[in-house]
Formats: sequence, C-alpha cells, structure tokens
Amino acid sequence: MAFSGFSDETLEFLAELADNNDRAWFAENRPRYERVLLERQKGFIAALAKEFEAIDPHVHCEPAVDRSIFRINRDTRFSRDKSPYKTHSDMWFWAGDDRKASPGYFVRIVPGEVWAGAGQHWIDPPKLAKLRAAIAAEDTGAEFAAIIADLEADGFRIGERTFARVPRGFAADHPRADLLRLSVVHAIEEGPVPPEFESEAFVGWCLERFLRTRPLVEWLAKNL
Repeated sequence: MAFSGFSDETLEFLAELADNNDRAWFAENRPRYERVLLERQKGFIAALAKEFEAIDPHVHCEPAVDRSIFRINRDTRFSRDKSPYKTHSDMWFWAGDDRKASPGYFVRIVPGEVWAGAGQHWIDPPKLAKLRAAIAAEDTGAEFAAIIADLEADGFRIGERTFARVPRGFAADHPRADLLRLSVVHAIEEGPVPPEFESEAFVGWCLERFLRTRPLVEWLAKNL
C-alpha cells in the first residue's frame, strides 16, 4: 500500500494494548492491529526503501515482520514480566549483511512519542573488543569521539554506558574513558509525535534524522 502516514488510531491502539495486555484482547483486535499499524508500517518502509536507493543502496528496508518490522509479541521465556505484547512498535533498517549484527537506523513508535536514530543494538564479545580497541586508538577514537560529541550537541541521547568502570586493559584516565564504558552504541532522538506522523512527510522527517546519524553508522560499519 502507498504510505499516507500513520494516525491517531495507531497511537490509540498501542495505548489500549498497554491497558489490555492479554492474548484474548489482542486476538479480538488483531484486524485493527493489522489495519492501523502493520499495514501502515509496510507502506512506510517501502517508501523509505525508495529514498535509501539513491542515498545508500546497502541499507536494508524490508517491509515484513522479522525483517524491518519487529514482532509485537514479547519473548517472555527469561523475563519476570510475562506480558505477551510490546506496547511500542520498532522498525529497523540495517546497513550490512547481517540483520542482527550490523549497524543501522531505527524508528520506535510509543504512545505519545516517536524515537528515531541509529546505532548497533547488539554487540557480541568479539565485536565489543573491536569497539573498545577502535575507541582507544588515537585516529579512530578521535573520530568516534567527535561524532558522538556532534550528535549529543544535536540533541541525540547516546547509549548505553552500562559498565561502571573503564574495562580491564585500559587506563582509568584514558582520554576517552567515558566512551570505553559503552556496551552498545546508539544515538536516539526522543520527542513528542511530530505533525508529519500523519502524512507521507513522515518519511522525510525520519530520513533527515537518519542522515544526521549516518556518520555513526559508517564508523561502526568500518570499525566493527
């Protein structure tokens, strides 16, 4: 379907799902989910794919669940929270061969908010070691620090610094000690739902944020 925007119904569905997070409610409202969220996501991704063809054809924009669309079902096997459904919706556009291990761009729709940004949300131990080595090295580290500084100045939240201390093997007073504490790397702009959300202009709104975060994606693709 051609993309003409998301709608208030999209946000209302997610808000109501948060209040009725059970399988019976979702089964009854599945047609609504498909109409106000899933089908609109597919249209959005197809429109975005056309834009990326001219900018970077290596970015994957695939309008299907388990490709650019994340499942609405939660994996509850190892979680204390047994709620069966997510109350947000994520889309992912990866720049590389591996959907899970490549850097890329993403959009999250939350009731009342839209998040947009880029990064690498899953870094295995070998890649984490490469990330730290690249941050510590003078040339690649200085480039990374400059990219992060520019994004933070532009209003993006950088994450995630989950390590309390500088990792073993690096000096505690390293000039990029703070960045060495990263476990994943992303730059996220979080804010209220923009007016463009309900029109085809939302594609351009997201693309503008992706282009601002593109240096981060390119650095990650080159160094990990």
